[in-house]
Amino acid sequence: MQVFKAARQSIWSRLIVGLVTVAVLAALATSYLIYTRFVAINSAFRDRTLQGDAMIMRKLLKRASEGKPLQFPDFLADNFQQGRGKYAIVSDKGVLISGSPGVNEPLAAIDDDKERDFFLSDNDHDGRMLYGYTLRGTYGTRPVWIQVAVPDGELAADTVLAEFVEDIGWVWVPVLFGLLGINLMVARIGLAPLREAASQAEAIGPNAVSGRLDASGLPREVEALVNAINRAFDRLEDGLEAQKAFIADAAHELRTPVAVLKAHSSLLTPGPEVEKLKEEIRAMERLVNQLLDSARIGAMNVEAGARVDLTDVAINVAHHLGPICLQRGRSIEVDSPGPVLINGSAELLRCAVRNLAENAMRFTPRNTSIEITVAQDANDAVISVRDHGPGVKLQERADIFKRFWQGGRDRGGGAGLGMDIVARIVKVHSGSIELKDAPGGGALFEMRFAKAPEEIVKGAMSSLPGTSERNTLAAIATR
Repeated sequence: MQVFKAARQSIWSRLIVGLVTVAVLAALATSYLIYTRFVAINSAFRDRTLQGDAMIMRKLLKRASEGKPLQFPDFLADNFQQGRGKYAIVSDKGVLISGSPGVNEPLAAIDDDKERDFFLSDNDHDGRMLYGYTLRGTYGTRPVWIQVAVPDGELAADTVLAEFVEDIGWVWVPVLFGLLGINLMVARIGLAPLREAASQAEAIGPNAVSGRLDASGLPREVEALVNAINRAFDRLEDGLEAQKAFIADAAHELRTPVAVLKAHSSLLTPGPEVEKLKEEIRAMERLVNQLLDSARIGAMNVEAGARVDLTDVAINVAHHLGPICLQRGRSIEVDSPGPVLINGSAELLRCAVRNLAENAMRFTPRNTSIEITVAQDANDAVISVRDHGPGVKLQERADIFKRFWQGGRDRGGGAGLGMDIVARIVKVHSGSIELKDAPGGGALFEMRFAKAPEEIVKGAMSSLPGTSERNTLAAIATR
């Protein structure tokens, strides 16, 4: 599932980078298009302005040739007087007849073949290029040429463009970030089903293989991936169930020959070799039982109303393992304050405590005891198993609950299944397990579970044996 999660994170990272890139490129492209359009409109506006000024001057010259005074309109006079524009009236011989202040010659060469023409000239004493318009006119009966020009790039370009950048251009900054935020929000909403599918995938594991990813609401491309993953889960579940069935069948079939070997070994003449053989048979028997337990855990469920007394579980395990402990020169003790009820499966919990006790039996020295303690606090019920052995190294504690792990404590046989079985049973009961150093040396495995409601505990007290009687039974079984 980590691969699925990593793929989701990669998609999200690439999506953010893509959205940022698209937003920036969109802003740049829009700005460029606006600027290009502005320049085109500015050029057309400049051409129309020059043409309009030249036609007004041609009309004024015609009126002046009829004896009326030559007087420019105010807006035209202001342009020429303030230096933003220049004009020249040129005879058909190319001689300057009149011009704006500072104009001593035609603004550009005259082309007699053209009645009107745009030009670009450097005949400006200020060192600027002039962009202008030439129009044929008449003064009386004499043909003349009217030239009007402005410095190239002026008119609306400089002022309006500057105002655009100062007054309008900054708007792109919040627009850009706003667009990016909206895109990310939309993308997040669109990817919500994918995040949900990733969460569903995280919940699927060896102990929960029946779950599947919900493909509803996903894009078609992602839906195809999810459906393919679900089909892969189907195949994995079928293979896992077949594997579990095989292990259970094989372990079940092995119980009979192991029992036969155990019975025959009891008939042999006692001796070191016979004891070694019996130890190997017991290790084989434990392995077969662990295989059966491992196969059964996945098929067993904890019913909501099932109540288990941890004290009963501890006493049951002590009765079961007491004779074996005595044979090996060890004892097993149960310490309990009385009934401690939780919601759970008695069979699974006995299996967990038995595996912990069998593990402790292998490492606690002779003439010491395996201690099973039941306790409770305000919220939790606790059952712990301790030995008096060498303990578990700190660097090994992170691996001890892994399946098939065989560290320094797994000496003398075993397949590394016991601690994995315990951890899985605790997980089925929504509990926790912790490995600690026992006071005075040894290992202490502590399992915690949520207590049953108080009223259920009070109701169960009347139907259970007293604490002294129960502990006496446990003590008798271990002597």
